[in-house]
Amino acid sequence: MKIAVLGGGRVGAALADRWRDAGHEVAVSTRDTVADTARGADVVVLAVPAAAAADVLGQAGDLEGAVLVDATNNLSGGPDAAEIARLAGGAPVVKAFNTVFAQFFAAPPEWPASLVIAGADTGAKETAARLVRDAGFDPVDAGGDDAVPLVEAFARLVIGIAYRQGRGPFVYRFDGP
Repeated sequence: MKIAVLGGGRVGAALADRWRDAGHEVAVSTRDTVADTARGADVVVLAVPAAAAADVLGQAGDLEGAVLVDATNNLSGGPDAAEIARLAGGAPVVKAFNTVFAQFFAAPPEWPASLVIAGADTGAKETAARLVRDAGFDPVDAGGDDAVPLVEAFARLVIGIAYRQGRGPFVYRFDGP
């Protein structure tokens, strides 16, 4: 799969390494290469601070034919998930990779931690679920577009527990019946 990671910070760089190890063709953008990186990708991963998301998506150009994976957390301004979907220009969007701390993308736990995803397009979610597995996690489908705000709220909860309560970064696991 050809993956374009928009944002080479801790999240984007770690995921890019994991996906390369899984055999994917991965390119990571710099501030000056967003359009070139996104062009022709099967999957575009938005892994920038939320405040930069609108600008980066504007630079990315037409995403038709690609799946947009939104890994942003809107903690200090920027577009919400509905606005990111609008800015995606019709590309199917899956919210994913925003509820796990970046250091676990670089070194996942030995047991498969869970990672929730949400979005309306079934095929796009299957693609995102494959990338979740290839990153070393167990995908948990939280639902359609109506669940995206819940995934964003879950990320805020996880971040709050880690930092406001002093529990530090952690992973989570949803076991099946």
